[in-house]
Amino acid sequence: MSWNKKFFLLVGLCLFGFSHSFDLKPFAQFYFPAEVTVSRDSMDISAEQEWDADFVIEAGIEALFSAEFSPMRYGAGIGFRSAQQSDGSEAAPPSIPLWAVLSFGRISRESFVSPYLSLRGGYLAPLTVDGNWWERPLNYFANCGVGVVLPMGFTVEANVDYSSMQKSFSDDEVKFRVSSFRIGISLGMNIEVSRDKVYKQTSD
Repeated sequence: MSWNKKFFLLVGLCLFGFSHSFDLKPFAQFYFPAEVTVSRDSMDISAEQEWDADFVIEAGIEALFSAEFSPMRYGAGIGFRSAQQSDGSEAAPPSIPLWAVLSFGRISRESFVSPYLSLRGGYLAPLTVDGNWWERPLNYFANCGVGVVLPMGFTVEANVDYSSMQKSFSDDEVKFRVSSFRIGISLGMNIEVSRDKVYKQTSD
């Protein structure tokens, strides 16, 4: 068996083999306007400027797994994030974020509110035909959020997001990097797909 097949087999075993619940979480998110840093490196010359960028919207879905009695959930997600714009000028194109997620907090369907903390990190794939955004696509983001699961599985989350995308011109050795911190509000739905209870309570 090749190394690649062993890797995907191990990932699949971790996700499915040791999990006793599987949830899907579709969501929509609004990022407030923020100051964006545009840095330019050309040969040995560097320069920075600040742009007042408009709001950004994002929609996506997370697949979350957990073990029986564990307060931690883990999984992955995919979505769509709109472009970063300032007065009609595009600082960074729309993208498809791909990420891993860790969520801490016991989700109880008997409780009115179940608080949780989420940590996310991943890659931003530029959604553009401009090849300069794909020259050296070292694009990434990190996200930390605090939220609650409400009755019927509705979720409300506030988070802080840092993203960074690079545009390169290999012939002229010029690089642009667009980076920003943003505060976001997310609304979602926690959908229980399957739950395998190992422990079964017995009556006397």
